[in-house]
Amino acid sequence: MMPNLTNPQKRPATREWLRRLDRIAGDLNVLLLVIAIGLATLDFTFIVTKKVVDSLPAATRITYDSPQPSDK
Repeated sequence: MMPNLTNPQKRPATREWLRRLDRIAGDLNVLLLVIAIGLATLDFTFIVTKKVVDSLPAATRITYDSPQPSDK
């Protein structure tokens, strides 16, 4: 037998469950928005860093040699 969905005793419980589910979905949307903004910021930072590194002059390696011993 199918349950009677028009039972007035079951309706408030179903409404409360749907209200909670809607609130959870709303909170999840906020979390997903924050994650999306964070990833967009990370992508932007990577692109800017890559452009800055490409525009830097070539690195010059400097080595310090010990002085040559004098043959006296």
